[in-house]
Amino acid sequence: MNDKPTYDKWVGVLLGFFLTGSAHYLSGKRRAGLMWFFGLLTITVMALALMFIPGTVPYVISLAMLLVAGILWFLMLKQSFTHVSRIGVPGWIGLIALSLVLCKAEEFLILQSVTSFRMGCSVSMQPTLLGANARDMWADSPDRPGFFQWIFTGNRFREIKVTEGGVLTSPPQGAASRFMVGSKTYELPFLARPLKRPGEHIAQGETLWSGVVTSGDWVLVDKLSYRLGSPKRGDLLVFKTEGFTNSSMSGIYLKRIAGLPGESIRIDPPDLMVDDKKLTMPAIFQAIASKTDGHAGFLLATPSSYTGARLVKPTDEMVLGKDEYFVLGDNTQNSLDSRYFGPVPKKNIVGKAARIHWPFTRINALDKK
Repeated sequence: MNDKPTYDKWVGVLLGFFLTGSAHYLSGKRRAGLMWFFGLLTITVMALALMFIPGTVPYVISLAMLLVAGILWFLMLKQSFTHVSRIGVPGWIGLIALSLVLCKAEEFLILQSVTSFRMGCSVSMQPTLLGANARDMWADSPDRPGFFQWIFTGNRFREIKVTEGGVLTSPPQGAASRFMVGSKTYELPFLARPLKRPGEHIAQGETLWSGVVTSGDWVLVDKLSYRLGSPKRGDLLVFKTEGFTNSSMSGIYLKRIAGLPGESIRIDPPDLMVDDKKLTMPAIFQAIASKTDGHAGFLLATPSSYTGARLVKPTDEMVLGKDEYFVLGDNTQNSLDSRYFGPVPKKNIVGKAARIHWPFTRINALDKK
């Protein structure tokens, strides 16, 4: 008979919530506790690893494994509803400290290997990657997307009504999607335009804009590959803009690697020249240059759109240093890239875009690209 004082059963659930398997371990089932902890951790890591493999099947298996991990976690909590020996204040402090350390360690390891990037309001990588955008649609349209369509396609209906009547005012310089009606400011989705023209009156409660908003592709970023090897031509590179000369750039960008360290780059529209030879491999560069599949070819920089543009004439050349990469958008008509801000230093690299993980209808869009 066990005479040790114990907690009420609900305390076991609390312990299991803080640290997977801890209630089992402290109730004498040490092996079960360790199996719960390492088993759930292993399933999660394997699921994330499968996500990087191209194709629908690995992706579906990965989601299924994450779902199973969630179900097993709740089952672990259910089994944690048991009497656990009292551990006192020092025991609670130690348990919480261990839980925090392990959580931070898991978070650190995962964040060192994988992260996520969302294509914002940009068309610079089209048609390969889709940025957030909008198209007009009336509220009573039969094609109006519902909840499940949003889950699978990333499309949702949105209607913006004015809360205060007044005259519609044109957006200020540099804020093309921001409109004022009376004293109120309204932010419209990217590419959306109000139903009335600036200068016209809009009554309170009237619709300023309605339509379908597309979320933009969410990309899974592989941060581990570049710790084990060097970036390759054609990779979709995710990088930080810290230290770049243009003050309007901030945050994280995604572009395609076109030039490698030590190479000489110039543009002779519609071709990209590397060491004075037309770049045709990987095949995506040939597709861009041939203006097929929605591409416009490789175009020179437009000096008026960016102070300090580099490649503005066919004779302009950029020679890359030993740790520098030349990056371009797949849509060079609308891309702020190395033609303007110069090469990306290796220290700024975050990782390689591996696949789209949402919307679900786009998960294979990067295959062979």
